[in-house]
Amino acid sequence: MSEIEELVQARTDDADWHRQLPLQSRVGYLIRRLHQIHSAIFVEECREFGITPVQYGLLTALHCFPGSDQVSLGREVGIDRTNVADVLERLSERGLVRRERSVNDKRSKIAFLTPAGEAILEQGRAGMMRAQERILAPLAPPFRPAFLAVLTQLIDGNSQSVPSESGFDVERRPRKKPHARDDSSG
Repeated sequence: MSEIEELVQARTDDADWHRQLPLQSRVGYLIRRLHQIHSAIFVEECREFGITPVQYGLLTALHCFPGSDQVSLGREVGIDRTNVADVLERLSERGLVRRERSVNDKRSKIAFLTPAGEAILEQGRAGMMRAQERILAPLAPPFRPAFLAVLTQLIDGNSQSVPSESGFDVERRPRKKPHARDDSSG
């Protein structure tokens, strides 16, 4: 029996594990908790840059694919285009991203990293790497590639059934309310 199989068997045989809390055996709960933990670790490691994992992901995608539109960025990062627009707006307000109308489609905006955005991406890299190391630290080094491979397989195997446009994203900021019009002028 391999080390991984022994670990799984030991976890399965632990009767207390299932009695502690039924949530502990639910995949969605465990994934959500791991996401929360990762987000907290990432924010802690990148605190000096004031950047979230989703923002860092968008900066990374723009570095790799400059001039991308919201839909393309959403596909790359796994969030819907409305959330992409909100995050890009925040990044633009900070001077990290420049947005302009697409020459191919005047209805669409494309985005580029600014020099400040490139700098944050580079400066934040060490913090991002520390966050990844910290989240994987409880796993013995030989298990880490298998864990990443299984996560990738689960994402790839389920991506078609839940597109990024499903609306189940993080980073949603309340929309600004439109100003009330004064219709008394008739």
